[in-house]
Amino acid sequence: MSISIKITSASEAEELSQIQKAAFKPLYEQFHDGGNPFLRGSEDILRRLNRSYRHFTILFEGKIVGGIFYRLCGKRVPGYEIGTGEYYLQRVYVHPDYQNHGIAGEAISLCEKEFADARCYYVDFPEVLEKNRRCYQRVGYRDTGERITMEGAPTLAMFQKTATEAFDPAGVSLPMIYEVLQNELPECLDVIHQSFRTVADQFGLTKENCPKHTSFIPLSFLETQKNWGWNMYALYAGKKIIGYMSLSKESDGAFALHNLAVLPEYRHKGFGKWLLRYAKDVVKASGGNVIKIGIIEESTVLKNWYIANGFVHTGTKKFDHLPFTSGFLEWRGDGSYGLP
Repeated sequence: MSISIKITSASEAEELSQIQKAAFKPLYEQFHDGGNPFLRGSEDILRRLNRSYRHFTILFEGKIVGGIFYRLCGKRVPGYEIGTGEYYLQRVYVHPDYQNHGIAGEAISLCEKEFADARCYYVDFPEVLEKNRRCYQRVGYRDTGERITMEGAPTLAMFQKTATEAFDPAGVSLPMIYEVLQNELPECLDVIHQSFRTVADQFGLTKENCPKHTSFIPLSFLETQKNWGWNMYALYAGKKIIGYMSLSKESDGAFALHNLAVLPEYRHKGFGKWLLRYAKDVVKASGGNVIKIGIIEESTVLKNWYIANGFVHTGTKKFDHLPFTSGFLEWRGDGSYGLP
């Protein structure tokens, strides 16, 4: 039995809304409550495809059979705010033809592998649904004893799951890229520092011999860059930032790529390439066709990685204040480098 999840795309909203209607129809016929998902259409799916949620499509043998989404911030129920490290499993649904096969439970377990900073999860469901209770208990949820009652709706039982096992970074396979918010700059800086510290260690760079190396930059650098209007992007595993990059416009059609970084424990999974591909898409969408970048010339592995991803080495320069040679690479969307 092959069960998998993928990030939901807008093109799947209509199909998922029909599955959602089929899954929730029996509950609506029992209670006729106005908040039942049976009454909602594709717009209910589309409005959750943003950074406040993680919406996944559930597949069985490659076929779409359901959906699942978590709320990452805001209120999960009246009076309960979602805190740091908390995730609210707001809804999981499977088409009736595929229910009672453990698909929902497996999908929940797969989703949890994507949440790098999770400390606990919450879910609520109609107390009378014994099938739902057994599903959540099988994947580690426990009854908190709290109940939520609202007029015209079934009483909801509140369950909680504590993330007791050590998180495995290798489990993350579906991160998301979003523009960086001002209050996320300190976390981005930590990602940059950790990522470039491996480079500093490799080449013996310290605050004394190379104080301006990326592994030592202060928060004020990022704050200034944001004020300049640089495009800043972060790679998120759940609510945790695991990668970062920024773009600045240098001239008509040309952009500079800065500080592309992935935390060491999340490397070798294609996330750096994912960020780089996103950068190319941003540049093309902005009417540009050139990306320039500077690296440590002696970092052969990194240089070859950029070349393998479509960049061309354009030259080197030795600066007196740097204990290494600076190397420069360039990507052109039209492939016209004009090099000998």
